[in-house]
Amino acid sequence: MAIIDCYGQLGPQPYPTQATTPDDLERLMTRFGVDMTFVAATEALRGSMSAGNAWLAEQIENRPRFRGYCVVNPLMLETSQEDMRRHLSRELFVGAMLSEGYVRRPLNAEPMLALVKSLLRYDRPLLLQISDPREINDLWEVAKQYTTQRFIILHMANEHWPMAVSLASKITNVYLETGGMVADYDKLAEALEIIGGHRLLFGSGMPLINPVYALGMVRDSAIPAMEKERILAKNARKVFNLDQTG
Repeated sequence: MAIIDCYGQLGPQPYPTQATTPDDLERLMTRFGVDMTFVAATEALRGSMSAGNAWLAEQIENRPRFRGYCVVNPLMLETSQEDMRRHLSRELFVGAMLSEGYVRRPLNAEPMLALVKSLLRYDRPLLLQISDPREINDLWEVAKQYTTQRFIILHMANEHWPMAVSLASKITNVYLETGGMVADYDKLAEALEIIGGHRLLFGSGMPLINPVYALGMVRDSAIPAMEKERILAKNARKVFNLDQTG
């Protein structure tokens, strides 16, 4: 069964882990049968955004098992727009991801709306780390306004996953990445019943989280095998336009 991991990080971590290089991460992928991983640069997420995005492009060039996320920040709109022009026009990058520097700020604020409007031209999803229920309500307003933009909530918003599932049930351009450390009993089966399986995407968060944890949540879930195949790879191919890019 094919596996596409929709969320990983590449680069030095603030926590103990050895898988900080492409070779290290690829060995971890091989160990757990992951065919392809989409990664963001840790430096771009937590430090110098543009330098981290450029570093990632160099690291995953000519490595077919990787695709990249261009990290963006509404507080650095012009720089984010330039980085999107530089990276999202390439098949190497499959989406954008919101910088951790924008965590706990309104997702429906004007700078964020301007960023989303700029992103529309690239037809790439935007990944969001949500840690507060208010952010889910903010995203509802943004997703309603920009209905052609695909939004992916990382880790199903962790402990707020019931709210994230509820949001996804109301609007079709919101997707949920299934990883994270919240192991509520068969939350995937509940999400599947409410929104269907076509908007659930497998992600692990490796190397911070071992892939076996996220894989176990999918494989142990009481959902049909066909839906597991969708979550593990087929949905990602559609959402990230992999069939078009090859």
